[in-house]
Amino acid sequence: MRIPVCKYHGAGNDFVMLDYEVFASLNDPIDFIVKVCDRHTGIGADGLIAVKKDPLEMVYYNQDGSRAPMCGNGIRCFARYCFDHGFDLPDPFPVQTLAGEKVISILNTDPFLVRVDMDKPLWDPALIGTDQKIWDYPLEIDGKTYTLYSFFMSTVHTVIFCEDALGDIEETGRKICHHPLFKEQTNVNFVTVVDDTHLQVQTYERGCGVTLACGTGVCASAYTAHALNKTKEKVSVELKKAGLEIEISADDHVFMTGPAKKIIEGEYEYD
Repeated sequence: MRIPVCKYHGAGNDFVMLDYEVFASLNDPIDFIVKVCDRHTGIGADGLIAVKKDPLEMVYYNQDGSRAPMCGNGIRCFARYCFDHGFDLPDPFPVQTLAGEKVISILNTDPFLVRVDMDKPLWDPALIGTDQKIWDYPLEIDGKTYTLYSFFMSTVHTVIFCEDALGDIEETGRKICHHPLFKEQTNVNFVTVVDDTHLQVQTYERGCGVTLACGTGVCASAYTAHALNKTKEKVSVELKKAGLEIEISADDHVFMTGPAKKIIEGEYEYD
């Protein structure tokens, strides 16, 4: 089968994208996700986004085929896909997700820049799959104690402050992600506070592993740093290949501004 697809990235976080009707017509959508996202035998991506119309909805899956509520870098790519394909969009425009409605403003088209209202953090332990609130929570991993800050920021996130966020986080991130404390696993964000307007962040994503960027993770990281009086309400966040701008409003809404870029459009030969 020849499946029409596109590939986009937001700050290095990359996605295969296609029309939802095409995706829904597949006999085994999960098999398709795993194969098309494979970096050796497929197109390669951190996840897949199916674009649903009337109303606009972002249907997001991790590269392992697991469904995720939302993706911050992905929703900017969603906006770019809609723009590239000539959708008639108001300004701003709403997008439905499993994490609720997100409101998007396209600030610039060349280069393409998007601002997203990511809503507020949520604290119900049931949303993060724990038996209790996880805030300033000590967890020992391999003889070292990490202080965890966990909540729902469009998906499940845990924030950890460290001295080298852009270093090797894979083993520790994997162990915290899969720790029994989190019944449904957790995204793990390693954060270095450079100064009160500048963070460095790297994320271990559940269902994917270490990625070059995680939009919801950056939002969770910036919110936590601000809540702990480590930073101001506006911060620049440095990632492996790009940066994002985050602003925390007085009513705790988190606004994310960042790029989205189209890589390729064509057909994928799916067996």
